[in-house]
Parts: sequence; structure tokens; C-alpha cells
Amino acid sequence: MKYTKVFVPILLALIIGACAKPPQHLTLEQNKPEIDAALKAYADVWSKANQVTVTVKSVGGSSGIDLGTQLKADFAAGDMPDIFAFDGLQTYQQWADLILDLSGEPWVKNTSVAFKFGGKVYGFPVAVEGWGLAYNADILKKAGVDPRSWKNLDAMFADFPKIRKAGVIPLAIGAQPWQLEYLLGSCIVYYSGDLYDKVFGLNPDKAAFDSPAMRQALALYRRIQQEADPGSANRNWNDTTAMVIRGDALMQFHGDWMKGEFNAAGKKLGVDYDTEFPPGTKGVQVTIDAETFLHPNDAIKQNSEEAFFNIMLQKGITEKFSVIKGSTPVRLDASVGIDKHAKMVLAAIADPKFGHPVRNITMDDDFAGAYMALADNFWNTPSMTADDFIKQLQQKYDQILGK
Repeated sequence: MKYTKVFVPILLALIIGACAKPPQHLTLEQNKPEIDAALKAYADVWSKANQVTVTVKSVGGSSGIDLGTQLKADFAAGDMPDIFAFDGLQTYQQWADLILDLSGEPWVKNTSVAFKFGGKVYGFPVAVEGWGLAYNADILKKAGVDPRSWKNLDAMFADFPKIRKAGVIPLAIGAQPWQLEYLLGSCIVYYSGDLYDKVFGLNPDKAAFDSPAMRQALALYRRIQQEADPGSANRNWNDTTAMVIRGDALMQFHGDWMKGEFNAAGKKLGVDYDTEFPPGTKGVQVTIDAETFLHPNDAIKQNSEEAFFNIMLQKGITEKFSVIKGSTPVRLDASVGIDKHAKMVLAAIADPKFGHPVRNITMDDDFAGAYMALADNFWNTPSMTADDFIKQLQQKYDQILGK
């Protein structure tokens, strides 16, 4: 995706004239490789306009390194970034002594999705995203399939033979471990939001692992695995989205960033493609991307940090960023990027019984890693049963959380 051509002009217009006292250097470390180019374009313009060099470091994706691990290594080396992606409560608890209270910043009043703890704001929101389906409208039309008739996933699966008859893959999956763990999470929340919270909360409920809803979720996960095409193994999420855009596949089950790929390809929501939450779902996973600051070691650096993100949350920039990324704008007064999908996501966030934070916001990092490995193993081991998965998840709970 080419971010720079569309991102830099608006940044130039909004950033010139911003004040920060030079010279300074800021490092931003984040875990979304797909927005690396957009952030670097922003940082480059900022650096030239304000004589404050900003280095963007992106981890995750194909690098095989998660942000939590990288931050621990940075801390051990005495090289912590000034600004870094903020996953939620787990991140706050790990770095509470180092991060800055942002409650008094002027952008706080413009958003309802900043990360808060104990009545104070510690996370600057960048993007809001929900997990669901995106599908090629033309394929459905040619196959004579009306998605409005899907009252549940069984009804959707029942139409797959029609899609295959047209020579199209019904459901495209990128079977990388991180994608699979979220896919299983979507299967769990499909049957029970309560179970989802008990599995992915900061204090998981071991007794809930062995439940009818968990077994239903694992059966659905296995069904999706059986529907996956041979090329799904280790496929990048955006390559999977490209299959839907080209018409090689009908749909993808993933996060809102799929919209960014469709937008970049010139496709229009409601015309060329459409989105929805899984039909019949009891809930949906919601991601809120945020950044946080280290306590600056001097007033000049604090001025630079504050100016950097005060501008990042300006109305025009957050709207453009959301269109590029495919996410829902974080500002309450946003007028661009609030399409029908964004309204659907915002409604999910507003209902705590339906919208549930993705596991990285609340889950213990080590237990999350064990869960991801199990989800990957279950997917790649057809002989592995629900009993096997549940037993191993309980064992990991005992080993890691010791309760």
C-alpha cells in the first residue's frame, strides 16, 4: 500500500508552524508493520518542520518479534523509546513507573477511547477496529447469494458450494499464529461473550475453559480450518485481503484494516465490497490501538512529545489516518471515515456485553503466548481434539499463572 502520496500533503498543511524547541530526538516504537510507512512519512515531515528528529521502529508481523519482548530488551539495554504502542492494562502494569499521566492533555476531551486507569489517562488512542467479515459483493451477486439471508454461520457455510461452483474460494484465511489466535477468539466470542472475558481477562477463570461454549468454539474453529485453501499456511493478512479484492476468494475474516486495503485499491464500501460481523454472533472482538509516553527527562523533550501527538490527533489527520488504515476515527467530532462499518464498530464499543477488548489489552503476556501456540497447534494438527486443547490450556494456566 502506498501511504506517502496521500499522507504527506495533509501533514505538511497541518504540521508547519507547530512549536517544539530544537534540537531533540524522539523514538516511537510500535507493533503495526502495516502502518510503518504512514508513521515514517509523518515523522519525516515533522522532523523537517520542527528540527525534532523522530525515528519510527516497527516490530511484529513477519519479524517474529512481539512488542512486549522488544520493550523488555530495550529496557535492559537502557534504550527505551520515548513513545511506544500501548496494548492496555498489561502494558500499563509493566511500565507504570515509567509512563506519563496524560490526563491534562488538550486532546483528551476529543476522544472517548483513550486508555484510562484509576481515573487517569495513560494511552493516546490511534485507531479503533472491530473483527468481522469483508466480502466481494460481485461474487455474491454472480453466485445468486444474498448475505442478508445468513442468520447464523451455518447458513453462510451452506452457501459455500455455490461459491466453489463459481471457481472461487469461499473463505480465505492467513494461517499465521497471530492471525489464528484472534480467529479462535472470534469463534469463542461468537458463542459466548462471558466465556471470552473469562478466557482473555487479566485473571482468567480456569474452570470456564472446559465448557460447552468452548467446545462449540473449537468445533467452529476446526470447521474454518477445514474450509481453508491449501495456500493459507503462513499467508500474510494483506495478501489474503488481496485475494478477495481480485475475486479469487469471496471473503476474509479479520480486522478493520481490511478496509484500508480495499480503499487503497479504489474499491467502495457498499458497492464493490461490504462488511458485517459474523451472522448470529454473541459478540465481537474490538481493538483500540494506543500510544503512551515515557516520563521525559527534560521539559524540552516533553514539549516535543506533546506537540507530536497533539498534532497527530488533529481532526484532519485522524480522519485521513483512519481512511488509510481502514479503522474507525478516534475523535468524537470526526466527519470523514464514519461509514456504515465504523458506525457498526462504534455501536459494538458502546455495548460492553457485545464489544470485548482483544486479548492483548487485558491478558497476561506469557499466558497469551501459550494460548497462541495452542491455537496454532490445534489448527495444524487435525487429530487434536477439543479435550486435548482444553487440557493443555488448563496445564498452561497452572504453569504460568500458578493458581
